[in-house]
Amino acid sequence: MKVVVKLGHSLIGERIELEKIRHFAALLKKRISEGDKFVVVVGGGAVARAYINASRILGGTESFADNIGIAFTRINCMLLISALGENAYPTPTTSLDELKQALRLYHIVTIGGLTPGHSTDAVAALSAETISADIFIKMIEAGGIYDKDPKVYEDAKLLNEVNYEQLLQLILENKNTKAGEYKPLDLVALEILRRSKIKTVVVGSELENLEAVLRGEEIGTRIKWSDTAK
Repeated sequence: MKVVVKLGHSLIGERIELEKIRHFAALLKKRISEGDKFVVVVGGGAVARAYINASRILGGTESFADNIGIAFTRINCMLLISALGENAYPTPTTSLDELKQALRLYHIVTIGGLTPGHSTDAVAALSAETISADIFIKMIEAGGIYDKDPKVYEDAKLLNEVNYEQLLQLILENKNTKAGEYKPLDLVALEILRRSKIKTVVVGSELENLEAVLRGEEIGTRIKWSDTAK
């Protein structure tokens, strides 16, 4: 099984959670021994956002700020590679072509940001499309997709399944959210995943949720593209 995982902030956030990184690496090592392959997409995290904000205050352009974010995503990838050792491609991949080639040689490949203006959600979706992934798993703090922002509305309900139209509406309603706030999926990523009809699940950022999905359990939120979706 080919799996793309978009990591949440709990693994690499304001603090470096060494035990969580070790646990994540151990999980992937176990799964690759059973024949799975992984592309792990890593964001920049809170530290990157702090540097990006500082760059803006100092007069840096948005494109320059994006490049700062991309640099941090690759540093975070390198941290993860440290825990994965020889099981992973030894450097963060910097293009989709490199990603595809690397996955032929290694069972685990990492990738961060690629192009200014594109989120790591978009990179994750493109990665899934490029390798014809069997499943795309996005890990977020909220635990899945809700009918409205669960941090704002106490009566927000977790949705076990959403279709494209429902999710598009939710994304548009949350389009002005800032980095680190509730955002079910990037709009560009949504369109890429829709055209590829890749099985997509959004789950909580704790590692037991990832383990459960890989075991085939129905948790979090599944996105239904059509009656013929995977």
